[in-house]
Amino acid sequence: MITVSEEKIVDYEITARIATEAFGSKDVVFSAARMKWLYERSFGQGSAILSVFDGAVKVGQMVLVHQKVCSGGEPGSATQLVDLFILQAYRSPQLVRRIYKEVERLCEAKDIRVILAPPNAISAPLNARLVKLRPFLLLPVRVGISLGWPRSERLQFSGPIKALSKDEAIERLSDFATPPSENGLYWDAATLFERSSDPTYDYGIHASPDLLLISSPRKTRGVNHVLLCGFFARSGATVASGDIRILIRAACCLWKHRVFVYVGLNKSLPHLPGFALPEWLRPPILVQLRDTVSAESVPRFDRFQLTDSDFV
Repeated sequence: MITVSEEKIVDYEITARIATEAFGSKDVVFSAARMKWLYERSFGQGSAILSVFDGAVKVGQMVLVHQKVCSGGEPGSATQLVDLFILQAYRSPQLVRRIYKEVERLCEAKDIRVILAPPNAISAPLNARLVKLRPFLLLPVRVGISLGWPRSERLQFSGPIKALSKDEAIERLSDFATPPSENGLYWDAATLFERSSDPTYDYGIHASPDLLLISSPRKTRGVNHVLLCGFFARSGATVASGDIRILIRAACCLWKHRVFVYVGLNKSLPHLPGFALPEWLRPPILVQLRDTVSAESVPRFDRFQLTDSDFV
C-alpha cells in the first residue's frame, strides 16, 4: 500500500541512497550529512518531510524547509520546496498529485503564508500547476575576476568560519542581522551561522564596518571559483562600492581563486558584483512564489541571494 505522510524520524542514510538512485545520474550523489543539516538546521526553522512509503519501504519524498520572511515590516512564515524525488518504478501523475495535495494541506495547517521554490526544469511546471506557484524572480548568474590584495583598514575580518568557535562566529555576524524593514527572508546571527555550516562545503566570512560577505570555494565544469553566497549590510548603513571590492578580494585571496560568481538581488548594494552572463551561455535562476493569503498579492523582496535558497 502506497502512503504519503509527514515523516517524523528520518533515516538519512537510506534517504540519501534512495535520492541518488531516483535521480539516476553519476553526477548527482546525495550526502546524508548534508540532507540532515539542510532539513534540520540550515534555515533555523526546521522542516516537514513528506515521504512516500510502499509499506515500510521509503520510495520518495518532498521536503518543505521552513523559513521566516519579512514583508512590509511584518514578519511571516515561509517554506521552500526542495528535494522532490520518486523511484522510477513508482512514478505516476496520481502519486505526484498526492504529494502536492499534502504540501497544500501542511501549509494550511501550519499557517504558512509564502511558498517558495527555486525549481529545476522538471519541478517548475509541477509547482505551477499543482500548487499555483508563479514566476517571481529571474536571477542572472554574474561572474567576475578579482585582482589585487584586500589591503585596507576597512577590512575588519576575513577567514574561514570553521576557524571560529560558534560564539566567536555569532559575535562576528551579530551586526549584520537583517532588519524587519528589509523585505526578504529574515536572518539573525545564529541562523546565518547555521546557514554557513553545511558539512560538505567550506565557508568564509569577510566584514567591513558596514558590509558582510559569506563566501565558499567551488568548482563547476572544471573551473575553480569563489561563490559569493550573500552580502548583508549593517542596519542603517550606506554601503560604499569600495567595500564590495574589498570583501570580494578578501574572499578570493582566502580561497586562492580569482574568478567569482554571484547570483542574487540585493538593494542594499550600490551595484551587483560582476557582469551577467548571457542567457544562451547560462540561463538565469528562476524563483517561484505563492502568497497563500492573497492570490493577487506578490510580496516585494529587497534581497534574495543564494543563501536564501538550498543551492549553497
